[in-house]
Amino acid sequence: MSIAFSKFRGVYALLMTPFKMSKEIDWDSYDRYVDWQLSKSPNGLFAVCGSSEMELLTLEERLALAGRAAARAGGTPVLATANVDSDPSKHKEELQRMAETGVSGLVLIPPGAMGQDQNKLAEYIAGLAELSPLPVFLYECPLASPRHIDPDVYGTLAAKNGIAGIKDTTCTPEGIQAKIVSAPESLVFQANMSFLRESVRAGAQGIMATTGSAAVDVLAAYWRSEQDGDEAAAEAWHEMLVFLDGVLGKGYPATAKHLASLRGAAMETVTRKSKGMNESAAKGVAVWLRAAERMLSRG
Repeated sequence: MSIAFSKFRGVYALLMTPFKMSKEIDWDSYDRYVDWQLSKSPNGLFAVCGSSEMELLTLEERLALAGRAAARAGGTPVLATANVDSDPSKHKEELQRMAETGVSGLVLIPPGAMGQDQNKLAEYIAGLAELSPLPVFLYECPLASPRHIDPDVYGTLAAKNGIAGIKDTTCTPEGIQAKIVSAPESLVFQANMSFLRESVRAGAQGIMATTGSAAVDVLAAYWRSEQDGDEAAAEAWHEMLVFLDGVLGKGYPATAKHLASLRGAAMETVTRKSKGMNESAAKGVAVWLRAAERMLSRG
């Protein structure tokens, strides 16, 4: 792992976007939510991400979300996606403006169907990376199809263009290990809870997962257990995370907004995706929270 990028290692809190019933951004709730996430002592914040519903935000909204998070973060690194616009010709300006918000690093996602031609995707990423005044990370975001970046392409980008890391979403141990092998000096982040332990043991340098939008302290407890070699604790925390992943999937991000509210970061469960949370999902969140609180109280 590169010493220059070591400060970005670890567990990230993914930031959601609180909305009012009108679906306008609730800025007061967002500020309180960011502070609440920081109170859980994550290693970093990922603002403007899939959990933020970034594809349904305007550029000005994305810039404001990133800037407000960065202003509140102190010494905690903040990452933000810098090429969300559907028109790639606008990405140069978007990247430059996002870099001016005060974030610590910029994230690039494969645009549209560009991943069908991995050489073209590599040229695109390399071009933006050369323009960036900040460390650049990649994110195999589900908004794009195909979204995966070939391990060899990733290794070349890390070696030649200084790419700092990647949020892998292959959701397979083989996929994440291939990236670790191709770019051993980079930071490969895991997003899948089922194969979390296999990935960390294979050398993943951090976690960026939807569970971190409302339970980053549980992710951090798991991470510490793995770093300390506490097998029993790591297994127990991992079970809680797999449980939570299944519960949140019944209406994410509305389910995560409900969980955050129950845990002290009040916000409406409104989403611009119009993806709601039914009674069954709410019950699942409540059951998980009772179990998690018992574990957290034991340290």
